[in-house]
Amino acid sequence: MRLALIILFGTLAHPILWAQDSLSISLDDILELSRTNHPIIKQAGLQDQFAEAEILAAKGTLDPKLISTYNLKDYKDTEYWNKFYSALKIPVWFPIDPKIEATRNSGEYLNREDYVSPGEDYWQFTAGVSVPLGKGLFIDERRTLIKQARIYGDIAKAERVKLTNKALYTIVKAYWNWYFSYKQFELMEQSMSIAEEIFRRVKLDFEYGEAAVVDTVQAKITYQNRQADYITARVDLNNARLLMSIHLWSDNNIPLELPEGAIPLATSSNWIVPVDSTMNKIISWANTNHPEIQKVKGKQGQYEVEQQWYRESLKPQLDLNYNFIDAPFSINGSEPIDIGENYKLGVDFSFPILLRKERGKLQKSKLQIESLGYDLLQTQQQVAAQIRSTFMELTANRQLTEQYLQLANNYQRLLDAEIFNIENGESDLFKLNIQQDKYIESQIKYLKVLTTFEKLKAELPYVSGLPNLSYLKMYE
Repeated sequence: MRLALIILFGTLAHPILWAQDSLSISLDDILELSRTNHPIIKQAGLQDQFAEAEILAAKGTLDPKLISTYNLKDYKDTEYWNKFYSALKIPVWFPIDPKIEATRNSGEYLNREDYVSPGEDYWQFTAGVSVPLGKGLFIDERRTLIKQARIYGDIAKAERVKLTNKALYTIVKAYWNWYFSYKQFELMEQSMSIAEEIFRRVKLDFEYGEAAVVDTVQAKITYQNRQADYITARVDLNNARLLMSIHLWSDNNIPLELPEGAIPLATSSNWIVPVDSTMNKIISWANTNHPEIQKVKGKQGQYEVEQQWYRESLKPQLDLNYNFIDAPFSINGSEPIDIGENYKLGVDFSFPILLRKERGKLQKSKLQIESLGYDLLQTQQQVAAQIRSTFMELTANRQLTEQYLQLANNYQRLLDAEIFNIENGESDLFKLNIQQDKYIESQIKYLKVLTTFEKLKAELPYVSGLPNLSYLKMYE
């Protein structure tokens, strides 16, 4: 039964995670709470925001820019120059840079190329574009940054899945460690109670002359050993409970603590054991979608975009600039456009003769892509091997769990039989202690393979890179 969890605030240093109906807490309850409130999972959720911020910063290269300058020189009652310049540059995705300029120049000693007719109150307006005909025609630095930022979004998504899965898997392991410690504590407590009762009965038999003094010594030694095992198990349980508690948080980032009487449940509806035919489907999915593979592919994509820019940089820079002067707008109003009159035309050309810088960057990007290709192959191989290895362990542990359960049940029958015999005077303490030791050993082995089996059920989707450790992601 899924329990409704509430938080009780008392005199303790931390709030306590409490079950409303009982102290039984399932793994499903803890995972449900952790998916919402765990700090690492919240931190993983920030990866998407990092990606959005990266894209926003890259898109900033397309932001319009307003530029203004003003210079005045007045000397001995003579205005040498009075120059004002303002421009609005509007970068766009296509390789065209529109620009609108406004100039107001006057003065006795102006450079002739800065001269503006007083008929327009010294104002001059231009509107034009700059078009790259060589380098930058197909891709430039602005478009490179934006494309890389978009690819970074895929990398950030993979990192979010990786961090979330790691946190969830760590919680699963902590839970089953707690379960093992709790069951071991119960076992040691039960064994101590049995040893105590036997010691009491042997002392009573000794008082009536029906048992030797050596029997009481042996019973006491057994009882003392069981006490020591009980104390050790209690310490282990407390440590496991505290390690489980570090993963429990409220929705307002307040740490929670499991109470000492909390009971872990063995049932969990989160994972199944896939059949053999599912393995190929899981591996096929992981070869494309595993977070580590996605990150390598994302880096490859970024370098491929960068390589396009470096290849474009091998071309000569040839930019054509054309600007209308006072058209289609002037200080006196609208004027018709005439591209053959009142214009400024310019051509910018540059070309490094040896291209060593450009060729070096291009060669470096090629090597980085090649290196990441090898990294991708190795990562895919490692992921596939981890999936197969985990599946084999999972299958083997399922069989071991069934076998050790049967073994533990058989030792339970033998122990019950010895207890029955000793109550009827037909056995001795030596046989009883042997059967009890074997029973405890078989129970510990069963608990170990059981908890290992439960961990492996979560480890398989973890090594497969399935988001939120859910097999449903393969079928979406």
